[in-house]
Amino acid sequence: MPGPATAATLAAVRRAWGSGFTVRVVSFRTGAADISVPVVGPLAGWRLEHIRRHYGAPAHVVLGLQPGVPFSDLRPAQQVATTAGLAIALRRFKRATLLVGEDPGLMPGCFRALVYCADECIVGSDEARRGLEERYNLRPGTVTVEEVEPYPSFPAGADPLAGGLYRPGLRPGLTVVELPTTTLAQRARARLTRSTFLRRFVTH
Repeated sequence: MPGPATAATLAAVRRAWGSGFTVRVVSFRTGAADISVPVVGPLAGWRLEHIRRHYGAPAHVVLGLQPGVPFSDLRPAQQVATTAGLAIALRRFKRATLLVGEDPGLMPGCFRALVYCADECIVGSDEARRGLEERYNLRPGTVTVEEVEPYPSFPAGADPLAGGLYRPGLRPGLTVVELPTTTLAQRARARLTRSTFLRRFVTH
């Protein structure tokens, strides 16, 4: 979808190419990347681990955050479960980057846990950096600014009233509908992971 998250993603891909890296883009949306994997919701960490194995354990991962992705459910318990799974998955890479295209609107503890489990957190402007530091009470210098060019809301020559998908302003945010398929063992593992996360990051 056009907007700040798209601009941040394109900029990150170009930076990686410029550094000589091979890039594989994975999207939660069919048709937007090499492969589509719903890295959203409480199973996001498990799915990120599947991606890591699929690509032969790459050294570096860049996880994009925006409203609805990967946190498709903002109820507290769901946020905690999603954070716990992602935190564990990020640790399995030698280097992990959080790319915040737009503020995902999380509970402060969950956002801080993700940031401190990653090696760096990148936003596209000083304004966005200040907003994250104030909202989530982050230490100065935690968030890095990598300037990006604004992504157009409409394709060249498109009528705003007939822009189809190029009309992000019609809705306050992106809504992701997740249809998880899990086994009983996976659900039990998710509950255990959530309880461990609560003890480590929330109660201390």
